Amino acid sequence: MTALGADALLREVVRFYVRGQRTHAKCGDETSTVRCHVLTELLRAEGMPQQALVERLGLDKGWISRAVDMLVKESCISKLPSEQDRRSVVLFLTPEGRARARELEQELNNHAAQLLEHVPQDRHVQVQESLQLLLNALSAATSSRAQCSTLAVRLATSQDWPAIKRMLLAEELPLDGAQEHLAHFVVGEAAGKVVCAGGLEVYGADALLRSIVVDAESRGKQWAEQILARLTEQALHLNVSTLYLLTTTAESYFSRLGFLVVSRDRIPEQLIQSREFQGACPASAIAMKMRIFRSPS
Repeated sequence: MTALGADALLREVVRFYVRGQRTHAKCGDETSTVRCHVLTELLRAEGMPQQALVERLGLDKGWISRAVDMLVKESCISKLPSEQDRRSVVLFLTPEGRARARELEQELNNHAAQLLEHVPQDRHVQVQESLQLLLNALSAATSSRAQCSTLAVRLATSQDWPAIKRMLLAEELPLDGAQEHLAHFVVGEAAGKVVCAGGLEVYGADALLRSIVVDAESRGKQWAEQILARLTEQALHLNVSTLYLLTTTAESYFSRLGFLVVSRDRIPEQLIQSREFQGACPASAIAMKMRIFRSPS
């Protein structure tokens, strides 16, 4: 038999190992295999949006969706509203799901231990060192791919308006007044595509924070926070000292960032006359404000 090169040998090891894990943990068919992946991944990092789970597992979105729905029906996963965006959900293991995931993890660990029993004891250290090298290489490759989708935040231009408009419409956020204030908008680009945006309406020392939006495919990466940070820097540069906003779904999210609920009769008249306050946002929207300061040099 011809000796395999390192690359082909690694693929053979992975092929046999994954096959053995599926059989050992009773994850034989496509559906149950994906459910196994979902359970073990949520055991490592609960509270993630479903899209983030898709990206972490690198599996088809439809497979993940079906697996999650089945696990919800089996009372293993609960879907809860995101504190950052009430229109999206995050996934948590139920007590039953956590017990099932831990049992699955133990089965998989037992399978790995059984394999190592076939390796001579005096070679275990060598195997462990080799596995650590492979793990380091995989981590480096993953980090490299992540860097390819790093967000680049910049000032918006007129050419960005179609993308901003598309995202606002998709999230049912108001368009009124947005394009008129495009000069004070910023956008975030990843892989050459505008994936998030936000803007300011500046009225002297006060500014209305508006149109914070992230493309549905790009949630779970904390990119909204990067947009907010850039807009805050921009506001300080424009000598703004207080930011105001209106929200119908994200009061708790903005509260964690330092915004406080404020009654509308305490809002400067210039902001009250803005398109958002004059009807673009519903009367039920909550008004919030936050003082901003330059960091000491």
